[in-house]
Amino acid sequence: MDKFEGFKFKKIWKGAFNDLFKRGLKAYVILIGILFVFSFLGISGQYAFLDVDRVDDAAGTMQTDDYAVQFVTDYAMSNKLIQLIPELIREGVVMPFITANASYAGWLLSVLLLNEEYVARNRGEVFVILVILSYAVMQFIYFIKRGFLVGQIRYQMECHVRKDVKIRRIMSPFSDYKFWHVFRVMAVHNLVLFLWGLTIIGGIIKSYQYYFVPYILAENPDVSWTQVKNLSKAMTKGYKFKMFIMDMADVFIVLIIGLFPFATTWVSKPFTIMTETQMYFTLRSRPDIDRSLFIETAFDDPEAEFKLNDFAISGSNFNQADKYKITDFIAMFFLFSFVGWVWEVVLHIVKDHALHNRGFLYGPWLPIYGLGGALIIVILSRFKANKPKLFVYTMVLCGILEYLTSFLIEFFYDSHYWDYHEMFLNLNGRVCLAGLVAFAIGGFAGVYLLGPMIRALLLKIGKKASYIVCAVLVAVFLVDVVCCIVFGPNSGEGVGQKYDMTVSVLNLIG
Repeated sequence: MDKFEGFKFKKIWKGAFNDLFKRGLKAYVILIGILFVFSFLGISGQYAFLDVDRVDDAAGTMQTDDYAVQFVTDYAMSNKLIQLIPELIREGVVMPFITANASYAGWLLSVLLLNEEYVARNRGEVFVILVILSYAVMQFIYFIKRGFLVGQIRYQMECHVRKDVKIRRIMSPFSDYKFWHVFRVMAVHNLVLFLWGLTIIGGIIKSYQYYFVPYILAENPDVSWTQVKNLSKAMTKGYKFKMFIMDMADVFIVLIIGLFPFATTWVSKPFTIMTETQMYFTLRSRPDIDRSLFIETAFDDPEAEFKLNDFAISGSNFNQADKYKITDFIAMFFLFSFVGWVWEVVLHIVKDHALHNRGFLYGPWLPIYGLGGALIIVILSRFKANKPKLFVYTMVLCGILEYLTSFLIEFFYDSHYWDYHEMFLNLNGRVCLAGLVAFAIGGFAGVYLLGPMIRALLLKIGKKASYIVCAVLVAVFLVDVVCCIVFGPNSGEGVGQKYDMTVSVLNLIG
């Protein structure tokens, strides 16, 4: 354990600098990548927010329907109660708040606007549905995100004592079935801070008093809310004002360095995050607090082993290939096909406000997703212990499969079901870099999580039941394939598009 020498700004900043920049280039790049992804997903708050917004805009993930947002804003602002609010507050505070929330719930508006006549007839009902459902979804997503914040903090803490920290250590606080306990404690933490926040001054004080709740949970996921809040209070007692000054200094650093493009991502915000980690370890070493809940001896002795195990599916691990049966692969094919179909349908609803079967076949499945997922596990699970190689090989395999499928659909049916011509680094509009990276991430989920989970589920229901389920799925799928051959593939608005043969011939002649 480091000797407690008081809360010294210079020492904390120096420790943060060493943790960030002196562990080697590989460790630095991995940490930056993790922090950026967690920020992009909204897990770690406002980290590098300007750079995240740039990526969001480029990817189109923040695009919302302007008509839908304006509909909600106009309806809310016309309410008699809101009209009673002074104009300055109504226009300067209330309207921006409503617009921001309407933009957040743009996906739900898109679904409701599938029937524009219903929306026109029931504006009040639509508004109430929007408020209730968007709030419920927002709270659920926030609940999940705050839980995963503990995983990110765990990774930061291990970076303090190790140079080579495995990415999977993000999930270590959730090992041994601790997942829901961590999320429940974080939910109570958020609720308490929210209620204290209504008093404003009390909210500021409590935010620092409970500052280290997620850090303590990251070290010891078994602690109760009462234990974790009392320990955080003891750690911060007498140092809350200095922590506040440290945070203000970090804000200044972010604002200054943030003037340079992407400097926030690569320098200032990672530094401030590691500064918070340093504050935890500084106050963790206080001799006047109860240390019984600090279970990780590795944080005091770098030679010791971590007590928290890697998160893994029962009967599987991250370094050895799993052994599967034919029924496992059949189940994988249909699960991945269905998940891919749901993804495409929902994406089309959000972007184009239309509900269509996006598949080449008539059933709720996209075989390219199923075949790709199953092939990744069949061919590449042997590389579980070599993550970079697995990632690259997954991109190559998915690229070949996606390109070949696109070519065959165009060659035999003169149609195309996707077009990446406007995407960065695409090949003939059939594959693109962003898509391949997404498939590689999905492949990781299949190899390390979904594959072992499917195998464990089929083992649980028994061999006979597994055979029956797989036989029924295969039979229905074959019927769908026959229908596709006899009647032609699924087509129409929002599905595949036929190429304009007149234009194609003219281009050939020209």
